[in-house]
Amino acid sequence: MRERRTSAQGRESRELILQTALEVIGRRGFGSTSLRDIAAEVGMTQAGMLHHFGTKENLLVEVLRQRDAATREALAEQDGDEPPSVRVARRNAETPALVHLYASLQAAASAPDHPAHAFFEERQRSVHAVVAADIRARQDAGEMPAGVDADTAATVLLALSDGLQLQQGVDPSIDIAEILAWTWERLASPNEPDGSHDGRVPGGGA
Repeated sequence: MRERRTSAQGRESRELILQTALEVIGRRGFGSTSLRDIAAEVGMTQAGMLHHFGTKENLLVEVLRQRDAATREALAEQDGDEPPSVRVARRNAETPALVHLYASLQAAASAPDHPAHAFFEERQRSVHAVVAADIRARQDAGEMPAGVDADTAATVLLALSDGLQLQQGVDPSIDIAEILAWTWERLASPNEPDGSHDGRVPGGGA
């Protein structure tokens, strides 16, 4: 009984840390948030907080997992014809600090020996599969040309999204959702002239 109670308390503490980290990073910004800040709001020492995660990188990865789970839940409740990647970008725009966290950690995790490398590798496979499946579904519905290779298009869209998130760290005026929506339109109707933006990509910053 005591072991079960201790285990439940550990899960509650872990959940509290993750929720607090999401709130603090979202409010103060990734670059302005330290482990000490998060620990202070949770009411723990840094050592006590890391006891639940092992390392700072593990904590940040779990913060991103939490964000992804919340995003999936929110998208499942939404209606609309916009592609999932565009809807995700619109939701992410509400928490730019978490976008900065994602972009910064992903760049560091490109090294195979980085603690977060496996997380981003698996996440990329999973998101790629979702985007490619959405493209195929639109092709089956006649909303996208059959000649578009779904896997290649998904790779391009994900690379565009990740690159834009890095650029947005330098130029916050970049509207990632609008650029992704414009790109989807070009994929769906490659032969139609783009009269709505005078041929220019919308949301492209200064």
